[in-house]
Amino acid sequence: MRNKGGSEIYVFCHIPSKKAMKKMRQQVKDYLAPRNKLYVDIQDLVKGLNRKIYGWKNYYSISPIGAKWLNRIDWYILERLTLFWNKKKNKRHKHARMGEVRKITKHTLAKLTT
Repeated sequence: MRNKGGSEIYVFCHIPSKKAMKKMRQQVKDYLAPRNKLYVDIQDLVKGLNRKIYGWKNYYSISPIGAKWLNRIDWYILERLTLFWNKKKNKRHKHARMGEVRKITKHTLAKLTT
């Protein structure tokens, strides 16, 4: 990137690769998938997920450019929590009630992007 005076500026962009993104999604899915977790309270699940989220956040949130990709993981986590919640409550439409899950986890669920 060039500055106004013609000098060059090098910007460090730490962006997760496709393989890393796939691995993050798989870890979230594996964490929420077992049927025996249906007996666990959603707040306890969020605490366990937060440990993983903070680790990824510390590693990948070096540049604001990476926020575009990490926002997709935030959305995926919310989607998987919604699927879990609807399975726990035995709801027919498994992708419904995302707003309800957002309200429940509003102040407890960590975000990769801030």
